[in-house]
Order: sequence, then C-alpha cells, then structure tokens
Amino acid sequence: MIEGIQSLRHLKQDSSWSFSNLSKKETNYASHGYHKYPAKFIPQLVSKLLLEYSKKNDTVLDCFGGCGTTLVESKINERNSIALDVNHAALLITKAKKTAINPNTLLNQNNLLINQLSKLKIKKNHYLKAHPRLKYWFKEKQYNVLMEMFLIVKKVKEKRLRIFYECCFSDILKNCSIWYSKSIKPMRDISKPDYNPIEMFTQHLNFMTSQNKEYYRILKDKNLKGITSSIREGDARKTGLHSDSIDLIITSPPYAISYEYADLHQLTLLWFKFTENMNSTKQKFIGTASGQEHFSEEITFLAKKIVSKLSKKDKSLAKQISRYYSDLGLVYQEMRRILKKGKRACIILGDTEYKKVKIKNTEVSIELLRNSGFEVEQVIKRKLSSKTFTPYRDQEGKFTNSSHGQKKKIYQWEYIIIAKKQ
Repeated sequence: MIEGIQSLRHLKQDSSWSFSNLSKKETNYASHGYHKYPAKFIPQLVSKLLLEYSKKNDTVLDCFGGCGTTLVESKINERNSIALDVNHAALLITKAKKTAINPNTLLNQNNLLINQLSKLKIKKNHYLKAHPRLKYWFKEKQYNVLMEMFLIVKKVKEKRLRIFYECCFSDILKNCSIWYSKSIKPMRDISKPDYNPIEMFTQHLNFMTSQNKEYYRILKDKNLKGITSSIREGDARKTGLHSDSIDLIITSPPYAISYEYADLHQLTLLWFKFTENMNSTKQKFIGTASGQEHFSEEITFLAKKIVSKLSKKDKSLAKQISRYYSDLGLVYQEMRRILKKGKRACIILGDTEYKKVKIKNTEVSIELLRNSGFEVEQVIKRKLSSKTFTPYRDQEGKFTNSSHGQKKKIYQWEYIIIAKKQ
C-alpha cells in the first residue's frame, strides 16, 4: 500500500508492466490497429488489469473510452463493457473495432465496394461547398475524389459494414490531406505528394479485413453468450450510470497540456459533420485550453502549488491546469459513486513538465482519489517503450524532437493507480 505521496519519488519501475518485448504488430493485433489514435494504451496492459481485478461476466467501464481498447479486450476476456467519450471520432472508431464481422460476408461486400470505387467519376465540384477548415487541409482534386468515395461508402446498407468502411475512410483522411505526415499535431506540408485516395483506401481496407479475420477467429472460441459491449457519447464527470453498478474501471484520463483531441481529430469531425464549429466542440473535452469555466470541488494542496508555480510562467495555462484538476476531482467522485463496494478503479496517466514546472498529475490524482473516498492500494510505475507523441520539450515548453540542442525528455514513465472503493 502507498502510505504517502512522497514515496512516488523513489518508486521503482515494474518491468512486468512495460511490455517492452512486444512488437507493433503484437500491440495492434485483432482490431486494435484499425485506426491511428494518439497515446492509446496497449491492449496487453488492459488485458493484464482485467485478469488481475475482474472475473468473467463482470461489467467493466472505460469512462474515457478513446479508441475502444478496453471494450475489445473486455470482449476477448469475456467481460461486459461500457465505454463513454465526448469525441465522436472516437465513438466511430470504437464501434468499428468492437464488432467482429463474418470474414466471408466482409469479403463479398469488399468486392462490391472496390468494384464501385474502380468506376468512380467526379460528378461535380464538391470543393466549392466544403467547410473552410477542410479547404485548409485538402487540395481540390483530392477532396472531390474523397467526397465521391464517401458518398459510395454511405450507401452501404448494413450498418456494421458501413461503420467498418467509415472507420477505414476516416483513417486515410490525414494521408490524403496536406497534414504533415510526421506530425501528430496539426501542421501543413504544401509539398506533400498527392496520394491516390482509392489506392490508400483499398490498401487499408485489406489490412483491416485481415485483422477482422483474426479478431473473428479469437472471439469464435469464446463464450460470449450474454456478454454486452456498448459505446456511447458521455461525460466522465456525469456518466448517467446507476450507483454501485460497475465491477471495474480501466481508463486513462487525457493528459493536460499534451493534446487537444478535438484538433487532432478535426478531419474526421468535420468531414462526417460531427461538428461545424471546432471551438464549441473543444469545450466539451476535459484538459483542453478551451474548456468552459465552471464551479467544482476545491483542488488539492499539491494541485494549488502546481497552479501557483505555473501562474508565474503562463497565467492562461495555470487556469487550464486548475480546471483540469477540478474536473479530475469530479470524475473520481463519479467513479466512486458507480463502482460496487470493494471494487477497483485502474487509472493510467503520466506526469509532464512545462518551463521547468513539474506537473505531477499522478500525485494530484492520488490526493483527489483519497479525498473522494478511495483507498489507493498500489501505484505501478511502467517505462514507456514507445509513444506516438513527441517525448521532448524545449526551454519554452514547446514540443520538439530528439535533435533539438536544448531539449528535455518528458513522458518517460506512466503510472497505474489502483484505487479501491471502501
């Protein structure tokens, strides 16, 4: 048991939780590689937590559902699962990932779809009425081809097949735009080659089809009778779930000041018309610079100390972090409400640093969890063998790469907090 927050400073890494021996193919097995998604946790980590802290037919929740890793692993391990997220791009990806399709059915529909795409003709200039932000990201020719492809995909009648193809289409949008290929964060590359959208779609469709076959085979050997798996739009601060109804929570809250998830998924959000206004969409996210001011519980002593230091460097960022910690407090209170007595929440998160101010998300979360009535049983420190975001910041606090002269490495470690409802 962790007696004091100070002990985290000397906490040794647990190599059994690092999974450093796994290849990219292994961490993207089954449906896990359907769509690019930043900073997702690996399925083997989720599976280990499931086996350690739940049993078959239990109900598992991921209240920051992301791209659906928890749902897929719960189904593979014969657990019921629920995922919530405010990001409609994440909801689309998760719907595709959690559903295994009969391989023969999928192949037959693929042949029909690819045949239609091979005969595709540009019927009109869709670019003229494109959202201004999409015009910013797409060249006219690319946009028009993609739109004709999209219209064909939308006509697929069977819902699970249509969602599968929509996920595939969403994944190729970045490659077919002028978004800089080596950057997760929004950055244009005017000189980027014009990739053929139909070729890109077909290539990724073939990959997803082979992965679906593996996923279908895995589930075929499982006893899934009565097992449910649901994904819905929802706020982790107010889930709408019944009190004392969840057996295990496995989730990873957004990392403050690391990602603007709405920005990262703006191509899908705008293309699918999940939003017309990115600013209003950002306000729904926790940890965003665009979050709405609201009244919530007081943040902890350590949180106030961090905010105070940040306010001397960047007042706007200090307010963002204060709001982030307040929101996390509300999330942890909600977790305690919906968990059954004696059950656990497994929270995966990391710390960061900005202009030499250490932003100790893990230690603040321990305080917040205790204030919410949890017993913090264990904190596991795992080394990040790979991460899809840049692990360096320069002296100004901006993300940079390994070649920068005055860089500082961040995101070397990740922590798993195991908290039990008393």
